Amino acid sequence: MDPWDRGGAMEGVELQIRPGHGVFHPGTSRYPLSLDQRAAQAMNLTQAKIQLEAKLKSINGFYASPHSEGHTEPPHCKRCNGKKLRIAEAYYDFYVSYAPWNSNRPDLKDELEKNFNDPQGPELEKMHQIFQIVLREHVKNDLCTPQNTDDDNTYNYKQRTADMFDQGVSSSDILEFYVNAQFQTSNQNTVDFITAMQEAVTPEQRAQAYANYYCKSLPDDPPQVRNFKSKYARIFEQLIPHDEVVDAMRKEAEETQHSKVSALKDNLGALQMGHSAHLKAKARKAEKDQRIHDRDSSPQYVSCSLEKCPLEPDIMRDETVECLICDWLEHKGGRRGRFYYCCVEHAEEDFDEHERQEHQCSMGERCIYYPEVGPSGESRHDGTELCGICYDCEDNDLTSYFCSDECYKHNLELHQEETHYGRDIPNTATHLDPFEPAKDLEIL
Repeated sequence: MDPWDRGGAMEGVELQIRPGHGVFHPGTSRYPLSLDQRAAQAMNLTQAKIQLEAKLKSINGFYASPHSEGHTEPPHCKRCNGKKLRIAEAYYDFYVSYAPWNSNRPDLKDELEKNFNDPQGPELEKMHQIFQIVLREHVKNDLCTPQNTDDDNTYNYKQRTADMFDQGVSSSDILEFYVNAQFQTSNQNTVDFITAMQEAVTPEQRAQAYANYYCKSLPDDPPQVRNFKSKYARIFEQLIPHDEVVDAMRKEAEETQHSKVSALKDNLGALQMGHSAHLKAKARKAEKDQRIHDRDSSPQYVSCSLEKCPLEPDIMRDETVECLICDWLEHKGGRRGRFYYCCVEHAEEDFDEHERQEHQCSMGERCIYYPEVGPSGESRHDGTELCGICYDCEDNDLTSYFCSDECYKHNLELHQEETHYGRDIPNTATHLDPFEPAKDLEIL
């Protein structure tokens, strides 16, 4: 049969590019193609082949009908030459429009055009050969271009595949070798994916293969991972392009990992702050023990805190009265010092004035008991368990005294805004560190 009667053989067009290792981590260069690019290319080529075959059928049908010219003696038969030219035009249009031309081989496209415009008439077999060369170069680049993510096994079988192309091995043998090499160097999940993609024909079948590969549930998946996989499996089923979905999965996974690292850093910071507070507490206790030791070992004269009293009792030997709250505040890091009286009578006489001067609530005029210095009642005269200091401030070497827990809770947000903010003091406490008199002092 005359090859022009059937339009010439085009077996190479049947060569289909199937996905492999490279598609799992697409690079930024043209090769290897992404899964979406391969699927689109296969679909376009299939549609173009259908159009080409329909055009060839129409040409053959016309020249087989009574409407065509009759045969004359070769080589000047208008009927035969016209049919050859129309078939060559159909193939030329197909090859120019749909062949995967490589920008590194412009000579091939020039050669195709030169052949088609040959004054002696185009050689169809030569056009087919050029197309086969272009297609093999394209498939070679797609399958064999190395990537940074390739392991040694992948790099080696890609190199071996490239050698087979250069040696002129048939396309079917090359693809068989390539797929078998992938199977031998891949885990079962990847093998199942390659097999499914080889068998997939419709977009729905490819989407199911994507979902099974990227979103397959494992028995030890935590709830967050299961939800992540279920979410993207549904997106694949909506036929969203593969590359878009995988890119979104990668970004979300990176953001999640970043959040986990941030949370770990926050936890580490909290542990470090807790450790710092523990060390500060130990230092305060050591300082207190040293003060007690110094007080017990040497004389210490102080003025009576009642302004009009001239006496200076020795607190190490004489019987004196001390303000328990001021003593407690000093041990907590306060800077106002301790207040002593030579006798109980002077302490009682100075009580109200001392309260106003030394036990002023940190909230000042915004104290809920203002203008009083705190809650009324006997509790103010017996050492009171109502007052205290802010735990958060205390952990950061700051003494913030409150007349009562009720006032603290009422003004907590305001206190945090005015005192904590700007000092990097965390807002963790919800109640006061309550007043507790020293065990070595007797309450009168």
